[in-house]
Amino acid sequence: MFLPHSYSLILGTKNVPIRKVSHSAPTVKRTSWLEGMVAAMKPDASATRARIVAAARGEFSVHGLAGARVDRIAVAAKASKERLYAYFGDKETLFRAVVEDGFARFIEEVPFSIDDLGGYAAREYLHLAAHPEEHRLLLWTQLQGGMAASGTDDIHSVIAERRNAMAAAQREGLISDAFTVDDLITMMFGITSAWMTAPSRACESADDAEIRRRASKIEAAVRRLCTP
Repeated sequence: MFLPHSYSLILGTKNVPIRKVSHSAPTVKRTSWLEGMVAAMKPDASATRARIVAAARGEFSVHGLAGARVDRIAVAAKASKERLYAYFGDKETLFRAVVEDGFARFIEEVPFSIDDLGGYAAREYLHLAAHPEEHRLLLWTQLQGGMAASGTDDIHSVIAERRNAMAAAQREGLISDAFTVDDLITMMFGITSAWMTAPSRACESADDAEIRRRASKIEAAVRRLCTP
C-alpha cells in the first residue's frame, strides 16, 4: 500500500538515515515560516490565524481539499477571505497548514515510549478517537494522491528520533526484528486505525467503555507484534 508523505509524518516512515540516539524525543514547538510573518502583524493576528486553522480543519475533514469552500472557512473563522489569503496564499497551502498542525499536536499530546509500544499505540488510538477529524484528514490527503505536508524541522527530528530508538531497541533485542522498523511502524498504525477504516465498523458510534475496550485490544495486539 502506498503511504503518502502525510502518513509518513504520523507514522515516522519518512526515509531518514537510522542512527543510534537517545530514546527520549525532544519537545516539539509548532513553528513554520508563516508564524514569523504573523507575529509581525497586529496583536490579534495569531488568534485570527488560529481561528482560520480551526475552521479549516472542520471544513477540510468533511469536504476534502477539492470540495472545501474558502468562503465557508472565512465565515466560520469570523475572518475575511482577504485576511485568509494574506496568511496562507491559497487553499492548498491552508490545507497543508491544517494537516501539519494536526501532526504537531499529535506528537505533543501522545507520549511515545520505546519501552511500551503497546501503550503508545493505545494512546494513539485514543487520540484519534477523540479527534476523528484528524483521521479523516489523513484519508483525504491520501485521496488527494498523497499531497505532501512539508512538516517542520522539529517534527522531522522527532520522527527520526523515534525511528532510531526503535532500530536501537531491535539491535538490543528489546523488540522484534522480524520486520523492518518502517514495516513495524506501518503495521502498528494499521492496527491502531482498524476500527476507523474497516468498512463494517467505520461508521459505528462507540461509547467511552467501547473505546477503552478497543484501546486495550490494540495495546495487546501491538505488544504481541513487537515482542521478540
